[in-house]
Amino acid sequence: MSDLIFAQISELFKDMIEKILLEEREKYLMEHKQTRANGYYKRTPKTIFGEMELKIPRTRDGEFKSCLLPSRKRACFMLEEVVEAMFIAGVSTRKTGEVIKNLIGTSISHQYVSRLIDISEEVIEEWKNRKLEDEYPVLYIDATYVALKRDTVSKEAVYVVMGLKEDGKREILAYFLPGGNEKAGVWKEIFQNLKDRGLRGVRMIISDDLTGLSDVIKEEFPESLHQLCWFHLKKNIRNKVRKSHWDRMLRDLEEVINSKDINEGKERFRLFIEKWGKIYRFLNNLERKKENYTYFLLAPKNVRSYFRTTNWMERCFKELKDYIRVRGFFQNEESAEKFLYLFFKDKHSRLMSRRLRFSSDINRFFSLLKGDVSHA
Repeated sequence: MSDLIFAQISELFKDMIEKILLEEREKYLMEHKQTRANGYYKRTPKTIFGEMELKIPRTRDGEFKSCLLPSRKRACFMLEEVVEAMFIAGVSTRKTGEVIKNLIGTSISHQYVSRLIDISEEVIEEWKNRKLEDEYPVLYIDATYVALKRDTVSKEAVYVVMGLKEDGKREILAYFLPGGNEKAGVWKEIFQNLKDRGLRGVRMIISDDLTGLSDVIKEEFPESLHQLCWFHLKKNIRNKVRKSHWDRMLRDLEEVINSKDINEGKERFRLFIEKWGKIYRFLNNLERKKENYTYFLLAPKNVRSYFRTTNWMERCFKELKDYIRVRGFFQNEESAEKFLYLFFKDKHSRLMSRRLRFSSDINRFFSLLKGDVSHA
């Protein structure tokens, strides 16, 4: 278990350093307009976690130097950042003190560790309610469940909203832990909160097929398309059909995904429902949703995968649960909020440090979404 925890902390630490290095280069490029980014090279500096291979960003002029990682010098990192990484990884305050002592040779008390990660409710609320200044043409929304102890331990929904900006960068716009199971009514409250914070420019929302959610989206964002997630669709169908049929059904669904345009996609989806609905009656309910499953085909081919699923959210949730698994469950809502704040704020920073590929094609799609596109 200690090896697993150390590996998780080390990976978080590595991600954090590489993110800071990228931010340093972005600042350098803003100040030196005559040069451009020029990929990366690798260095293996000594850190408090031992030797660590890092991707070091470089520039065409060769003049960019990191203040965080000076040439041929041992890296030095803030103790608070290490402690936060260990908290996310599920290490107790007492164990964190012991680990820090082994790493740097200096003893710190668990009370001191507690103070380092004593994030006030005001700080958390300030980040959660920050103003949204940019436009977000596409939102990805989903919920996952965490184990939380109130009187007893039970699973509660965590709602998360990710936004894609016109510059190809993604952000974590919001997370909520309101208690209970996922409900369309809670999403309505979340959308209203986001609009109060300045959310604008939304033209597409990608989600699973939660009962009542489509109606909420139409009410709150009447000009937006509602793309339903293909990952969830395949998963739901696979769980309800015979194994002997699934491979053939999957091939038929892949033909829909690979359609040349939305009209061909809707027709292929209609044929899929007609063919397999004779055997599995629940598939007939998809007939009225065939447009919602094919809006992604409006996008250029090389970026359609960006708008077909909520897989970015699923990967985020997997990472979240990997860290939660170490601690088991949250002792109270306060500890859950503190953990979620640190996790999603860090995830937000990492997403903001990189752009998606094919930005010109993404913007072509956004331009289309801003046009007169009707939806079901």
